[in-house]
Amino acid sequence: MAEVSIVNYGIGNTGSILNMLRKLRVDAELVATPAAVSEAKRLVLPGIGAFDACMAALQRSGLRDGLLEYAAGGRPLLGICVGMQMLTLGSEEGDLPGLGLIRAHTRRFGAHPGLRIPHMGWDRVRWVVPDHPLARNLAEDSRFYFVHSYRVTCESAANSLALCTYGEEFAAAIGSGNVGGVQFHPEKSHRFGLALLNNFATA
Repeated sequence: MAEVSIVNYGIGNTGSILNMLRKLRVDAELVATPAAVSEAKRLVLPGIGAFDACMAALQRSGLRDGLLEYAAGGRPLLGICVGMQMLTLGSEEGDLPGLGLIRAHTRRFGAHPGLRIPHMGWDRVRWVVPDHPLARNLAEDSRFYFVHSYRVTCESAANSLALCTYGEEFAAAIGSGNVGGVQFHPEKSHRFGLALLNNFATA
């Protein structure tokens, strides 16, 4: 059984994430059946594009319920980009409910003079829970690569693991128990992304 399994529901940078984990010499695999999801040691939920498209694809894949059962079992789950937004209650981008694993909301960025949407490129992340397993050995001024038009805000500050500011403050990483998510793309974030994925794979 692989150390890290990546949910393959038809959307997401599965190949890039797999390659980064292999660069770390982490045994990783793609999983596309409920049985494989239920047997995973650690699970990554990727996502790119529109929120509703990702939620609908996850439902069509037959993996949604298995993913929720997996999360309830206490094993590590990491959502990436829209995969993080899918962990929340829902998004202003669409009408479908999120997985509701973290009490947070996904909302569009407000208008700010001189700032373009989407928020795209490298930006600094401030870890407000520096002792969280995902943050291990990451400097407070670590930089990650973002591409997103919607941002997450948590109902409780305790669920915000890291913050970033782009016109307004938003959660760059969120967590609740064994469930975590990052808005940025660790698979595109070079040494900082490698460090975070290594943290997840070895937590």
